[in-house]
Parts: sequence; C-alpha cells; structure tokens
Amino acid sequence: MAAGKNKKSAVIAVCNKLLKQVYGCVKNGTLYQDDYVKKIA
Repeated sequence: MAAGKNKKSAVIAVCNKLLKQVYGCVKNGTLYQDDYVKKIA
C-alpha cells in the first residue's frame, strides 16, 4: 500500500507471493527454508 496501490491489490499481491512459495515447496517435496538462497548459474 506504500507504493500507492489500494488495499485489495496489496492483499492479492501478498497472497500471490505466498501461493508461489507454497507451490514450489509442494512441487519439490521440501519444507520451507527461511534461509534459502536461490543459486544463479
């Protein structure tokens, strides 16, 4: 909301981000790792 978006857009953006994280964990069969760093080739 600090970027000028309305509340509903901000909530949907957060939900989308969390959904992508959950999908990645389920797809790979791993638990969520708070200190995970993505390796860039």
